[in-house]
Amino acid sequence: MTALLAIVRKDLQLFRTDRRAVLMQIAAPVLISAFFGFVFSRTSGGAQTARITVLVADQDGSAISRAVRDGLASEPALEVKPASPEAARDQVRRGQAAVAVVLPGGFGSAARGALLGAAGKPEVPLLFDPSHPAERALLRGLLTQHAMQAVSRQEPAAGSEAPM
Repeated sequence: MTALLAIVRKDLQLFRTDRRAVLMQIAAPVLISAFFGFVFSRTSGGAQTARITVLVADQDGSAISRAVRDGLASEPALEVKPASPEAARDQVRRGQAAVAVVLPGGFGSAARGALLGAAGKPEVPLLFDPSHPAERALLRGLLTQHAMQAVSRQEPAAGSEAPM
């Protein structure tokens, strides 16, 4: 083991004395990556990155579904537009939107029941273009986040009215 450490130490000392080798091993990769980053950058001059078009069909109209819809609209990566379920399906099929969410009737009460453990989680249809799996996964995560936040914000107020 000591022989191996002696060889490594000798090679590092030789490497450190060769300035050209140090420059090529450290500075060159940094400069090359900076150059490619400049050439292939997608945004220029403060332009915003592209937003994912998401259609939301709210068939419930409850406070929870409105909070979920507003939460999705507040996300900087999403451009949320209201639509009917039929129009959303048609626009996703034609490629005008990557993903569509249909909040079914009774979504708010089903989500509240799922949080309390009284019912299963509500089924929320996601209409998506199969060529956009990343957008679908992003929307599924954000939808779950905003649904949980909306239900937990609504539940303490509803729980305070219930008799003990």
